[in-house]
Amino acid sequence: MDEKNSSRMTSLGTQTTPGGWISFAADPAQKERCLARLREAELGPDNQPSDCAAGGMHRFSDELGMPETLAVVIDVLCWLRQSEGKISARAQAIGLIEAIPVGVDLGTVSQSYAHWLLHDTQWGIAQYCATEPLRALAARLKALHGQELAGLAIDDSEWPVLELDTPLETGAADEEDGRHLEDLLASFATPLQKIDVEQMGRLCGAVAYFSGEQARSDFWTDSEQRQMDDLYGAFCVSTEQILGPRPPPQQAAELKDWIRHEQALDVAWEKQMRQQQLQLWRRWDAWGEKQAALYAAFNGAAVDLILSLFRQAPRRDVFAPGQQLH
Repeated sequence: MDEKNSSRMTSLGTQTTPGGWISFAADPAQKERCLARLREAELGPDNQPSDCAAGGMHRFSDELGMPETLAVVIDVLCWLRQSEGKISARAQAIGLIEAIPVGVDLGTVSQSYAHWLLHDTQWGIAQYCATEPLRALAARLKALHGQELAGLAIDDSEWPVLELDTPLETGAADEEDGRHLEDLLASFATPLQKIDVEQMGRLCGAVAYFSGEQARSDFWTDSEQRQMDDLYGAFCVSTEQILGPRPPPQQAAELKDWIRHEQALDVAWEKQMRQQQLQLWRRWDAWGEKQAALYAAFNGAAVDLILSLFRQAPRRDVFAPGQQLH
């Protein structure tokens, strides 16, 4: 394919057919370009996997032919999966992009994934509703979201409205977690198709957080957490006294050197604390192992689901002047 046609084909990623989105503009070469960018990229907090595949920020829909909300899903799964220590974020991202078929409509994948995050009996946030008002709200939303995914029309008046000045009794042991849960459910009293990038990111992060907090009280108490926080806070103060303030990002060389010294101090401090606070650290390690297992189980289920949704996505036949794309 010549450069002119390649450019034209790539630009199709910004468009949708009457039936929906078209992954990679139905062009296998476009998929390979996205994968090549990802393989060559250096990922980081300011260089997300989806941006790397797209060749820049805010280009995901244009280059990959799918909703921006799916970029959030891919990015979160990559970083969470990396926390297992068995796969890098890059490897996970490459695997996910490779699994996306060419020329399919992924327009509803994010909606189905959001439904799972909200309502799945094992991982969804609705399971944490401990009082009748919250359970009733979650049940109502599940019914409406199910109707939406089934293609049924829903009148706007059917969506529940939670008055901000009449908070629900959450029943959560942690009041902050309870209010967080209430706010989440209230913000998703809306059609799944209206979920934007910010909401999707918030939902993905919240479900991962709640998944990792299961059974915490059996392993790690609030008082132990405060003790650990105090110890680390004292370390941070002493580090700044020794090294001076952390240099700003603009001073790249100085910042790199500061971080190197800070990491060395951190290693030495933890070694000392593990000797002085032996029981606390044993408890911390036990909770860390349990939390890692919870994250791994959630990540595995989430990745399996998204791969299944990719495989089930409907294929779109796209016609360009004088050429049929497959």
